[in-house]
Amino acid sequence: MSADSQAPLFPPAGLSGEGETTRGIVSVTELTARIRGSLESSFRFVRVEGEVSNHRLYPSGHRYFSLKDEGAQVRVVMFRGRERFVFGEIRDGQSAIVTGSIGVYEKKGEYQLYAQSVEVRGLGSLLLELEKRKEKLFAEGLFDPARKRPLPRFPARIGIVTSRQSAALRDMIRVARRRWPPIGITLAPALVQGEGAAEDIAQAMGVLASRGGVDMIIVGRGGGSVEDLWAFNEEAVVRAIAASPVPTISAVGHETDFTLSDLAADHRASTPTAGAQMSVPDRADVWERVTAFSLRVRKAEQYGRETLRREYRIAAGALSDPRPLLQARRYAVVELTDGLVEGLRGRLREGRERVADLAGSVRDHSPAAWVSRKRGDLAVLAERAERQTEAKRAGLRRALEVLQGKLAALDPKSVLVRGYAIATHRETGRAVRSASEVAPGDAVDVRVADGAFGTVVKGRKE
Repeated sequence: MSADSQAPLFPPAGLSGEGETTRGIVSVTELTARIRGSLESSFRFVRVEGEVSNHRLYPSGHRYFSLKDEGAQVRVVMFRGRERFVFGEIRDGQSAIVTGSIGVYEKKGEYQLYAQSVEVRGLGSLLLELEKRKEKLFAEGLFDPARKRPLPRFPARIGIVTSRQSAALRDMIRVARRRWPPIGITLAPALVQGEGAAEDIAQAMGVLASRGGVDMIIVGRGGGSVEDLWAFNEEAVVRAIAASPVPTISAVGHETDFTLSDLAADHRASTPTAGAQMSVPDRADVWERVTAFSLRVRKAEQYGRETLRREYRIAAGALSDPRPLLQARRYAVVELTDGLVEGLRGRLREGRERVADLAGSVRDHSPAAWVSRKRGDLAVLAERAERQTEAKRAGLRRALEVLQGKLAALDPKSVLVRGYAIATHRETGRAVRSASEVAPGDAVDVRVADGAFGTVVKGRKE
């Protein structure tokens, strides 16, 4: 820490003079800058472990979240380009180790941790508690899909459980009355976060259920962190939603938020506004459908009247001369008969085609056809094997001829035919390769092309 940053912010008591009195006063910017310098110089490298909360990944690529434990929390910023140093998936409730440095965001006067890397270790205490509670309530059947009830198509009155001063309430009322102006709305105000919120929400649900008069209930609030939405994970709220005598909509937070109330309710809405849209029909759509139905009714009525008039004219004409009526009836009978005959012919033709297809299929799949195909395959394979065998035999014959030529060239007898002879010592049986290997008086056998004969060495010539 520099000497400048260690200077007192206020002068010691007893200094006189206006200039000396104001010497220790600093601006907010200077104070923040001194704090920033002190923190950044003292905490240039830290590793902090805690539970992730209120994680947000913005389109710019920057991440913002908080690390917390039982006693405190710190804001964390991870700028774009550090994704390769994120080990694991950062989610609310996860336990993580953040490596980085401490800095100060001067515009808000807040210190925060600038992350260089994040190591996700596992579920934090909140998520562990949430999973444990989810398993327990699931085992009791509170999340069974068979319990889900459809919403009424045209409700006369809906109940809303949320905070009286929330923007979510104003949005739900505005959307519901814009879509369906005659809808009645009953508000059961309740705390939606903080201590006692779960009991307050459950009590409001009980009040709506006991008083009756509503066709469905929307319970929810706007977005927030995991801690802000935690009341909707409490057993009291989940059980109150499951015990509701009318269909319920859970409209908590945003699309990415999840609570146990979403599983217990009959329907889940991504936002409170979406919950209001889901609860009531759209007046424009209903009016369009009613108009289309009225038009169809008028057309049907007009067609009925025209049919009656036509039949009346025919009947009135038949009173004076029945032949036109009989002719019309005869023509109708002929048309029906022709249609019936044509239909029967078509059915007969379809049946014949079906029988022909089945007969062809039977022929194709009969044992005789299968044997015939296999015989053809066998003949092809036999011919191929014969060709391969003949080719192999010819190759072996050529190789044999080559080897015979080589053998003939290397056969000692071929050399003997040209007038050469092989001498072997009779006692040792070894071939005589040098005159120095025999002495006068030695018996030697001499092999020529057509036989052999014995001889005795009388002398040597070098």
